Amino acid sequence: MAASLVLTFLGLTGRLVRYLEEAANGTLAPELVFAIVAGRIPGILQIVLPLSFFLGVLLIVGRLYAEHEADALRAAGFGRRDWLRALLTPIVLVLSATLGLSLLAAPKTAAWVQQKLDEGRQVAGIAGLNPQQFQSIGGQAVFYSAEALEDGRMADVFVHQPGKPDTVFKAKFAYQRLDPESGQRFLVLEDGQRWRGTPEALNWEALAFDEYLVRLELPEKARGPMRVEALESWVLMQGDRQAQAQLQWRIALGLMVPIGALMALALGPTPPRGGRWTRVLPGVVLFIVYFGLVNYLHSQMIKGQLPILHGMWPAHLLMLLVAQGIGWRNRQRGLA
Repeated sequence: MAASLVLTFLGLTGRLVRYLEEAANGTLAPELVFAIVAGRIPGILQIVLPLSFFLGVLLIVGRLYAEHEADALRAAGFGRRDWLRALLTPIVLVLSATLGLSLLAAPKTAAWVQQKLDEGRQVAGIAGLNPQQFQSIGGQAVFYSAEALEDGRMADVFVHQPGKPDTVFKAKFAYQRLDPESGQRFLVLEDGQRWRGTPEALNWEALAFDEYLVRLELPEKARGPMRVEALESWVLMQGDRQAQAQLQWRIALGLMVPIGALMALALGPTPPRGGRWTRVLPGVVLFIVYFGLVNYLHSQMIKGQLPILHGMWPAHLLMLLVAQGIGWRNRQRGLA
């Protein structure tokens, strides 16, 4: 559990930094940042759980051998089948959780995150903009302010809306207002002037105002097709090559749980003077190779280099053979 939490936190950190950067640049609504990051948790957990379970089994087996408890169990007739029987319930639980995440929860949350990202980038306004920098408001205007006040307003504001004609605003204060009924956002300017005209024609109009509302037009939702990671699993069954490859990748994450447990059982036995951490680094490297091989076969399936029915079974079969080979070598050395 501790390993899962640490790995999940590390996986979320990079995404949090990226979304905070978008919010600071005014291209993503700041109030959505942490909700979107939370929506990424199932997608990270589906990868973290197999690795965490593998490490947990590896450490438990390594500790039993390091403290000579495995020797006592073996002397009492506790063999390989008994190890597997003892791990059967945890394997089933973690396998069910991983498949539940990869086949059900992660696609739903990925679709929700994609929707919120589209909406957040559409409605992003002056919230999160930094003073003393020329920044874009949703691609519709250039905004500049000299100071950010504690009440959320911006002071000494300059706004340029390009178009035909061009519009330039200068105001003492500016803030953002949301219409709760329509969801429309407005840039509210206070105590300023507006100039509108065409630079080539020199036909500018001047206007002074106490309060002026600039409607932030939301761009048309030119949302493309849903990313394959966000499609539900039953939809992938009827999809193209990329969809079929994605479905098999989700199933492969679940298969990594029992195969990872077999790998941990094979790697766990340590020499008499070895510690419980002796096999951790080789185990992590081997699991990373396993995960990388699954991803490689996934990409080859998308490119059409491998048949769909071929799937990712070669990676699973290879790791089973590696586990059997390590186990055989341990038996030859009298470690298992």
